[in-house]
Amino acid sequence: MTKVVQPEDQYAGNSEYQSGLLRIRGMVCARCIDAVKNELTLAGFDVLDAQLGQVTLHDPLSSNDLDRIQSVLSKQGFSLLEGQQKVSIHQRTKTFVDAYFAQAVDLSESKMRVSTQIQNALGLDYDTISGQFTKTEGITLERYIILRRIDKVKEWLVYSDESLTEIAHRTGYSSVQHLSSQFRQQTGLTPSYFRQVRQQKKAVQQGTE
Repeated sequence: MTKVVQPEDQYAGNSEYQSGLLRIRGMVCARCIDAVKNELTLAGFDVLDAQLGQVTLHDPLSSNDLDRIQSVLSKQGFSLLEGQQKVSIHQRTKTFVDAYFAQAVDLSESKMRVSTQIQNALGLDYDTISGQFTKTEGITLERYIILRRIDKVKEWLVYSDESLTEIAHRTGYSSVQHLSSQFRQQTGLTPSYFRQVRQQKKAVQQGTE
């Protein structure tokens, strides 16, 4: 049964809460999505969809629901975002970065830095965009871009037979050394070791199917 939000509820006029949409600070990876989904489900909420930075629940939300959700999220290091203008800048930035690194094309073909492309897309200066992103997301925009670029490197390591030199070029790194250094910083592994482990896991999974 769908809950009815009482008119006196302070969130009754918020269209996002009426639609069950939550915008959440701190969701930066697949594990974060799983953690948030699990915690909300355990708390009795019906999760329809979960993505980086947002979750959609089945029912509209009351202020009591939001208090419970905030309590659940805080235990895992997440929090609800507030302020629609801030959320708008943050979400537009995040959407652009995610779409940029989701491309199947060679990222080295771009003649402009990602930061310049973000500025052009949002029509704001980079300092404003970066500052707002950090406030709402809890990490710097620079680090978020690095994480998405590393995800792209992982994708090429797992699903292609290209050399590390070719992958570095395709993902926009200036050199293999730069890629390897940043990859180790973010994952604790070398690219070649990551490729070996992932290929071994794939082989095991295929062998059990």
